[in-house]
Amino acid sequence: MAEETCINLPRTLVNQLLHAAQSAPDSIRWGMIGALGRTPVHCYPLTGVDANSVSAARHQLERQGETLFAAYRIDAGDAQAPALTELGALGIRIPLVLRISLGTKGVLQLRGWRIEAQRLVALEISISES
Repeated sequence: MAEETCINLPRTLVNQLLHAAQSAPDSIRWGMIGALGRTPVHCYPLTGVDANSVSAARHQLERQGETLFAAYRIDAGDAQAPALTELGALGIRIPLVLRISLGTKGVLQLRGWRIEAQRLVALEISISES
């Protein structure tokens, strides 16, 4: 089975991510995205990058009947790939990672990667209306 090279994000989820990025544009924040089946539906901001925060977010998304779709990082810089050591600090297996930035004033920059054999493989991102 070939690995996906493109992920589809519903516009409602992208709007949640944009709101999260705009709520504190000068800070670095992590979060998780929960999915129903293969469709990502909600973002769950982390209060910190520690086991308690990660556990609380996982519990919240599982309570909603969701599975972990991706982790995301929001920061004011450009949307470059995060370091694998940053992802390791979350202490969980992450299938995908998104980097979200408002580096260009008023423009959401969104990039994604799949983690494969201890390296990040860039993905295309499409946005759907559903």
